[in-house]
Formats: sequence, structure tokens, C-alpha cells
Amino acid sequence: MSISDTHSRWITKLTEQMSVFDAVEYEDQGDGHILLSILYNGAQRTVKIASSAGDIRVQKEQFGEIRNALTSLGIIEGQKFTPPKRSRQPMSPQMAAARAKQQNEFEAWQEVWRTIRKAETSLDREYEISNMLDYY
Repeated sequence: MSISDTHSRWITKLTEQMSVFDAVEYEDQGDGHILLSILYNGAQRTVKIASSAGDIRVQKEQFGEIRNALTSLGIIEGQKFTPPKRSRQPMSPQMAAARAKQQNEFEAWQEVWRTIRKAETSLDREYEISNMLDYY
């Protein structure tokens, strides 16, 4: 598998994960670029990604742009979910459902972070392997 195949595989997986969110708009530009618009807590960031990039630095920069966008929106890697304090009144089924939805969304964003890190690690490995093959 070439480096560009690795990149497109991870970009595909990442866009599939992010398309689940209502706050993420995915647009295929047709010129080999993907436009991701992420709306979170009233703020919006747009990231333009090449669906197949040849240079490893460009690919790593693209994942870095996604990381920076998520961080600037307040979606921080490795956080733990802390629900709001419970009141003395029992939770209604609607409140319990809303809290479960909030926790599921939080966990899904953390899974996006894990996918980004796996993609970067995979790109690093492919790059090292290609360098070793060129050397030997």
C-alpha cells in the first residue's frame, strides 16, 4: 500500500466518522479536495483537505489542520466526560436521554481524535518503510 493509499484510507475513515455529527458538513469539491465545516458551541471552522496528496509533509499538515480546528473549537484530545451535577430532583426520561446523547457525542469526538492519531502513526510507518526500501 502506497503512502497516498494510506492517506486516502484514513481520510475516508475520518470523514465517515465526522459525517455522523449534525454539526459537520462534508462537501466533495470535485477537484480532488474535500471541504469539512465543523460547527461546535456556536463557533465554526472550515478545513480543506486534498483527498489524495503525494507528499508526506502535506498529508501530515492536513491532519494537523484538522487537529488545530478541533482544538480551537474546544474539542480537546483525551478529556474525560464530566456530566453536569445532578439536582436533588430525579431525572426525567428526557433528561436521561439528553445526557446519554451528550455523552455519546463526546465519546464520538474522542474517537475522531484517536483516528487522527492512528492515521498520523500509519503515515509515519509507511514513510519509514518507504525510506528503508529505498535505502536497501
